[in-house]
Amino acid sequence: MFDDRIFDGWLDEQAKKAMDKIANSEAISPEQVTILILKAQTNHFAHLDIELREDMKSLDTRLSFEMQSMNERLSREMQSMNERLSAEMKSLREDMDKRFEQVDKRFEQVDKRFEQLTSRIDRFMIWSFAITVSVGGMVVAAIRFL
Repeated sequence: MFDDRIFDGWLDEQAKKAMDKIANSEAISPEQVTILILKAQTNHFAHLDIELREDMKSLDTRLSFEMQSMNERLSREMQSMNERLSAEMKSLREDMDKRFEQVDKRFEQVDKRFEQLTSRIDRFMIWSFAITVSVGGMVVAAIRFL
């Protein structure tokens, strides 16, 4: 990997030599002009890097604040939605409980009807058995007497 310190040190030294020649009103070579241009570009890049880092920090701060406010808003909305859903669920449970009570009452009515039907069938069977035994007894008595 390229070590920037070595390059920066060399570039500073060469740029200082070229600037000393310019300060003494001496002519500089095209290589020295190139070195001065390169030095100007590296200085510009360094300033751009600093500005970019400051912009990134500013953006990070802004995004962090916006994310925090968005999280808070989302949390409030979720809480509100949770409360609404809880109220709706409670209402649905109450309606469901009422309907189950109605179904229970209907089953109780059906049970009573079955009990009534069972007792009617029991009485019918007793009467049928009694009539059958009586008719059988009369037939046996009639056969004996005839």
